[in-house]
Amino acid sequence: MSTRRLPEALRSTNGKRFLELEMLIKEFLSSRMKDPEASRAIASQLLNVLKNCDQITYEEEGTAEAYALLHFLDRYHRFQLIFSLLSEKKLMPMRRTGLKILDVGTGPGPSMFAVSDFYSAALGININKNSDFRDTPFSIDYVERSSQFRNWLHHFTEFTNYYSPTKKQWAVPYHHGTFYDFKNLEFDQRSIEWFTDDNGDSDFLRHITRHRFDLIVFSNFLTTKEQTVSFSKEIENCARFLRNNGLLIVVGAKSCSKKYKEVYEEIEKTILSGRYSTRKYTARCFKVDIDNSTMGYSWHDAHGQRLKSIIKHFLDALDVTAKDSIPMEVSKTLSDAIQPNYKRAIEWELMVFRKKTRPRTKAFKQELHYLRQNTSPPERNGQMPIVEQ
Repeated sequence: MSTRRLPEALRSTNGKRFLELEMLIKEFLSSRMKDPEASRAIASQLLNVLKNCDQITYEEEGTAEAYALLHFLDRYHRFQLIFSLLSEKKLMPMRRTGLKILDVGTGPGPSMFAVSDFYSAALGININKNSDFRDTPFSIDYVERSSQFRNWLHHFTEFTNYYSPTKKQWAVPYHHGTFYDFKNLEFDQRSIEWFTDDNGDSDFLRHITRHRFDLIVFSNFLTTKEQTVSFSKEIENCARFLRNNGLLIVVGAKSCSKKYKEVYEEIEKTILSGRYSTRKYTARCFKVDIDNSTMGYSWHDAHGQRLKSIIKHFLDALDVTAKDSIPMEVSKTLSDAIQPNYKRAIEWELMVFRKKTRPRTKAFKQELHYLRQNTSPPERNGQMPIVEQ
């Protein structure tokens, strides 16, 4: 497609990247849908993905593909807009090296693809087939318990990075996310390494790996007040283990509904009531005023029209291979949404919290500098070398 024929919004870097992912997800899912059994599994899960997101486990066959079909590009574009807004307000965390991002409940990974694009552009790096992700100045990790989504992430990321027309890759960690379950999430992970010493005796090292992040994202993960309350310790720990100037972002449905208003109030109460200072540091986490917490775009704008086009493409494909498996409610809902005159706004709520930390004393700053300059090797038998990831 000629760039000159595109709507102006799609001629931007973000627009071109959106079109690239649109093409790749179309090819990837279309290849899956050639298998009638896979097609029927995807079609049978569309209603669950549309109506029952709070109840399903996302372990059902076809759920990851159904979710990606309906939501991946929409969520990806939402985060393009979110990161652009936060960048304009000079809020996005920036480091030249070692910048760390965590995506909680990543699903098929749209926010990870968007944040990879943002930092690749912001830091002026080009990730290609010869790049080693370990050498990039930023790294992305995620929390995801669904094996279906992890399998999706592995295969789809591998596909996109191999077939990307621009040869620019996404620094998405395939299925290798460090964290499975958000409940009891450990930011200080303890492990034991056994080895045989020079005398042939067994010995061991205990390790603590500290995970500290500059940006933590919750995207449509916290959906009920009860769930939010049950995760209060983990939510507070996410704020606790942010680095200085780190951001915690919560994205979900608009707060005008009673259900989500309660969710956001609970999140805010949990984070703002947390005590984050230690003997060596003073720290606090506060809510960032971003003027209007409701963001959106339209089904009728340039991106919305592309969404209509790709949903129609998939509906037509499923109609051939799995027509009897598409619930009538889904067929009607999606058929209405892809009509040319359908103009409903696509809107969501954005909450942003920021962490501020500083050493308590000048003496501690000097001690910290000394320790950084004089790191000794770990000792054996119960000594815990500490590695920050």
